[in-house]
Amino acid sequence: MKEKKGKILFHINSLGKGGAERVVTVLSGYFAEDGYQVLIVTLWRAEEEFPLPAKVRRINLGDLPVRAGGRFALALQRFLSFRKSIKTFAPDIVISFCNKANFRSAFAMAGMKTPLLTSVRNDPEKDYRPYKAACWWMEKKASGCVFQTRQAKEFFSKNFQKRSRIIWNPVDEKYLAARQKRQSGGKEERQRSNHIVSVGRISKQKNHLLLLKAFSRIMDKFPAAKVQIYGEDCEMQVRVELDQYIEQMKMNEKVEFMGQRDNLEDVIGDAALFVMPSDYEGMPNALAEAMTLGLPVIATDCPCKGPAALIEDGVSGLLVPVGDENAMADAMEKLLSNRELAENMGQEAMQVAEKISPFKVYGQWKQYVEDLMA
Repeated sequence: MKEKKGKILFHINSLGKGGAERVVTVLSGYFAEDGYQVLIVTLWRAEEEFPLPAKVRRINLGDLPVRAGGRFALALQRFLSFRKSIKTFAPDIVISFCNKANFRSAFAMAGMKTPLLTSVRNDPEKDYRPYKAACWWMEKKASGCVFQTRQAKEFFSKNFQKRSRIIWNPVDEKYLAARQKRQSGGKEERQRSNHIVSVGRISKQKNHLLLLKAFSRIMDKFPAAKVQIYGEDCEMQVRVELDQYIEQMKMNEKVEFMGQRDNLEDVIGDAALFVMPSDYEGMPNALAEAMTLGLPVIATDCPCKGPAALIEDGVSGLLVPVGDENAMADAMEKLLSNRELAENMGQEAMQVAEKISPFKVYGQWKQYVEDLMA
């Protein structure tokens, strides 16, 4: 029987199938298996969620009985319930993910001596600049923060930076298993399809319209090529705009919306290209997973430099300016017309897995958490 090493409370809005949510489930599972008592507190239940790891408990504040009152009363009730959950569980550290959960944790822990470890998961210009007062209190209250890139870290005060660390996201173990299988098969046995794949929820941030505009410039040169977009519809107006553009450009037979899949490691592994056209990102899991599979990748060099941290431009993939459909089209044409170059870049891309194995990333988190609890 493993020694109980301490109590850790994670806080995130939900366990819906996003990048931060996946990291929370991975880390909480590793901490629990390592002998820690782990509790995850969420605000609501998403329609589709990552499974709760064994030995990890969950409190969902949205399941609590709702008292009479409007939205403000409900928000206050959940805030007070969250504060009570922290006091009842009495953790040795609270770890929060994403801006609203970070702010909520900082305010809920007012007057408590328990260390708070926040985690910034996206571009601070978008997620933190509009909330200056809450951001100031978060920096004051938090014992530290985990960032994914240097650019994100440099947004915050020097004092906050000094007590924070940069830790990349762990890749899901199923992608490592798929990577090992592909490596054992050998490069010469891999047959690429003509599909150009992109993975990410349908939203303004992900800017799939840029991908479609770039593809429209080259699709006549590659008549067998198709675009497949994986991800749930999060912003319906964005989906409407994409459908209208597809209709306008007569691309109906060239573009497929594949929805959300749990077995992407199986269905995208033979794609000709992986393209990430986002306007901004943190450390994009989908890009790291595609690279782990050995896909030739193209990504925008977007804030806060997560893609640039993963990709060595021209070696393990191609980076293009944000919003530049000409550069995106040129990059796609370059790799589609030179399969040997694309395959070599895919082989180089696979090496990123050495830096983001779950056990290695967990070790970095564990060391930081134990330093803060000491």
